[in-house]
Amino acid sequence: LWLECARLHDGRAAQAVLARAVVKLPLNVKIWIAAVALENELQNKKVVLRRALELVPRSVELWRAAIELEDAEDAKILLGRAVECVPQSMEMWLALVRLESHTNARQVLNRMRQVLPSEPLTWLTAARLEEAHGAPLESIRKIIDRMLVSLKLGQVVISREAWIAHSVSCEAAGALGTCKELVRTTIGMEVASEDRLDTWLADAESLLARSPPQPATARAVLDY
Repeated sequence: LWLECARLHDGRAAQAVLARAVVKLPLNVKIWIAAVALENELQNKKVVLRRALELVPRSVELWRAAIELEDAEDAKILLGRAVECVPQSMEMWLALVRLESHTNARQVLNRMRQVLPSEPLTWLTAARLEEAHGAPLESIRKIIDRMLVSLKLGQVVISREAWIAHSVSCEAAGALGTCKELVRTTIGMEVASEDRLDTWLADAESLLARSPPQPATARAVLDY
């Protein structure tokens, strides 16, 4: 109702409606986002978002909106706070990793693994980071193997289809070594020994038939 009321007004009148709305419903994220959208000045948008985050620090949507308004250095500061407030948000962790230097990104990923040990993306991001900085295939292999041990300890079950999707994502990101090692360790899951050849050939054909085709993942399957 508050949002609809604001929609029926213009300019300062709409701002006045939302100013009352955030007093009445201070935890409503949609109202805060609408209030930000009505501000014309960048600094005013930032002020509104920071007030919103004081009241609703666990909103990923508010953190995302605030971070989008900042340059890289200030975004890193906000993301550092965001991962403390919403530690389960992969989006915030990965955004922080992308902005950090190699050394700092490693530290962020270590913290990320402590918080989300059963999330494969924490490990795959680490493997891709090391590959991007010239790590040998052996190092990437160790990260993948440690990932599988960690997931097993956490009793996390991931399907073959999901692992293939992760491999394709690695290929799309240019991390062909990580893609190959991931295929090596997961492509045999859930496949009976007598069905392996047919299954793997079907996997490769399916990968090549996609739009766009995924030749590196298909090659890794066939190499295996």
